[in-house]
Amino acid sequence: MPPILNSVFTCPIGCPAECCKFEDPADMPVVLEDEIKTLTQEAERRGFKLEFTPIGEHNGVKLFRWVISGWCPFYKGRCTIHEKKPLACRMYPLVLNLKTGEIYLSDKCLWVKLNGPKPLDEFPAEKGALKKLIIKLKIR
Repeated sequence: MPPILNSVFTCPIGCPAECCKFEDPADMPVVLEDEIKTLTQEAERRGFKLEFTPIGEHNGVKLFRWVISGWCPFYKGRCTIHEKKPLACRMYPLVLNLKTGEIYLSDKCLWVKLNGPKPLDEFPAEKGALKKLIIKLKIR
């Protein structure tokens, strides 16, 4: 039976969660300095440590790469920090290219593969997270 396709983005049942597994450093989430504190506290509460590397600034806002090799440590068949996850994760499958300002859909996302390209209105929650990121980064 083919999957039921929704007009508004929702993670499909049986999704392989490619958004939560990382091999290429370029795909690892970019996080803001204030998000590191929240993530670190959650990791410490669960008994593990996280690694972040500075990657520069955008309009004076410090940016960091969250170094994850393999599965996100908070992914246990589903996101266990859903309400506290960083904006990069909240806005997925929307991706913002900071160099060009381009917004695009990740081709790693199963929903995108099944449904094809869609306008931003198909991603209301993710669009909200993107808007918060744009405001924090002072992008016009």
